[in-house]
Amino acid sequence: MSIRRGLSGAALAAVVLVMSTACASEGTSPTGSPTPTSTTATATPTPTPTPTATADPLISIDMPTAGSTVATPVEMSGTANTFEAALTVDALDAAGTQLCVRSIMATSGSGTPGTWQTTLAFPPPAKSGPITLRAYDYSAKDGSMENLVERKATVSADHPAIFITSPTCGQQIAPGSTLTVKGRALVFEAMFTLELRNAAGATIVNTEVTAESGTEESDFTATMALPADAVSGYYDLVAFDNSAKDGTVIDEFSIQLRLQ
Repeated sequence: MSIRRGLSGAALAAVVLVMSTACASEGTSPTGSPTPTSTTATATPTPTPTPTATADPLISIDMPTAGSTVATPVEMSGTANTFEAALTVDALDAAGTQLCVRSIMATSGSGTPGTWQTTLAFPPPAKSGPITLRAYDYSAKDGSMENLVERKATVSADHPAIFITSPTCGQQIAPGSTLTVKGRALVFEAMFTLELRNAAGATIVNTEVTAESGTEESDFTATMALPADAVSGYYDLVAFDNSAKDGTVIDEFSIQLRLQ
């Protein structure tokens, strides 16, 4: 006789309930399949990447390129975003001696990026060798050097047609004094011009110079009387020749002096 036939409806329901409870206690479902075990996955936290500085440098040197060979006067250019657009560029030899220094202005600064360009003029070395070109500014807070960038290059021993050996680049001079200028030159008929120009490019003193020889590189010496009322600041001492063909300025050699 079957269970259905021997039991009442209520009794049959009770039997089914008992069988289901027994199956569950043995870890199987009524259909014989294993009862799924509930598990909770624990997420592994992803580390936060360290922030990487992506801001552009406040000063850059774009020219000359790294590892290039340059000759004096060295042409330099780059970008800057410094306080009041002021920055300084210089050149160091292999021993770290400063060959030339210039205080210059970029086209803009104080939050607005600008560009700059200049030349560093110094006597050529006896033989080609390493040189370090630098650009930097000074802290408005404490006057310390900051935002320094460097460019390694090689300076050749090629001699420009005119170069000044004294005074030295960056030297301080006094208003009302007599400035003695020395150097070497090889120019047409041994003659060229020497000028002292203010920051605006206006000539305040000039003189014609004759080197010792017009057929080979030779020494020259010249004197310039500086105005007693000259305003303190940066001035350029510029030596240059004029083309015999069309009169254009050639062979320019310029160093910055501080009148104080």
